[in-house]
Amino acid sequence: MNRRSLLSSFPSTTVALSIAGALCALFAPATTWAVDKIVWLMPELDTVAPPSPGAASVPVRRGLAQPLSDYLTANWGTPAKHEVLIANVKRSWRMVEDGEQACHLGVLRTPEREAVAYFFDTHLIPPHQLMVRRDALAKLPRHTDGDADLEKIWAEKQLRGAIVAGRSYGRALDALLARRPPGAIEEYTTSDFGGNMLSMIAIGRADYTIEFDFVLANQQELRATVAAGSAGGASGNAKVSTADLVSVPIEGFSSPVISGIACPRNAWGKRTIEQVERVLSTPQARQFMRDEFISHLSPEAQARYGSRIDAFYFYAKPAGGAPK
Repeated sequence: MNRRSLLSSFPSTTVALSIAGALCALFAPATTWAVDKIVWLMPELDTVAPPSPGAASVPVRRGLAQPLSDYLTANWGTPAKHEVLIANVKRSWRMVEDGEQACHLGVLRTPEREAVAYFFDTHLIPPHQLMVRRDALAKLPRHTDGDADLEKIWAEKQLRGAIVAGRSYGRALDALLARRPPGAIEEYTTSDFGGNMLSMIAIGRADYTIEFDFVLANQQELRATVAAGSAGGASGNAKVSTADLVSVPIEGFSSPVISGIACPRNAWGKRTIEQVERVLSTPQARQFMRDEFISHLSPEAQARYGSRIDAFYFYAKPAGGAPK
């Protein structure tokens, strides 16, 4: 049977519908099958070298961001191309503000940032502390409970401060920093969220910075590892010892802060943060995030904030990302 006789054996309406269906399938929008691309933004941290001589350095666990990226990639559940981009605070947040297909892992949630991004909360973090060299402690004005008085530090002008440009230190601390006298603290653009600042304090380029206690603890552990035998392949900052840095609570700032994943406030960002919420709201994911985060904290921080952190993960529903 030739083609003409085959077509003629079917009702004309059936032929028309078949052709229409084929054309629809042929010319359907490509986005129907498109694999979504997601760029996960995170800061650069130091690297350490493996034991074998001459081998290339390998990245260590990147703070709180790398485990989140790994978990999301492994459990995403829909076709997607996941990429990790190491960028400084200013560049990475600008990408979110500009609506690029990129989500920031681990940024503090503030009203100003909520205006340009959808959030999903991932961590309840013990408050920032003052990071000071031991030899500067004698000049540090402190209250009877040992907490440092930032405003008195600025008034006395004996210590030089340094912070990361573009980084949020929490709404209340940001407000205080905005009222500081001119020249009280220098701002620096760094490739990470603060590891470079710790190196600056350690070598005496400034006397103090503001950072999380667990970041200092992680840096000290990392750099002790480097000093123990792998310094030859480590990055420059990893060779700087931070052993003489100590953390001091800041007067008036004892409440934990919330950190989360931020995606652009557009259709792509809304869809992506909703998928983030689906992946990270399961009991397994909550347990993973809790255990991973607790492993970063010092015993003192675990003792003081452990119950509140457990409540954040297991008893309170985390704040969702995209508003309805």
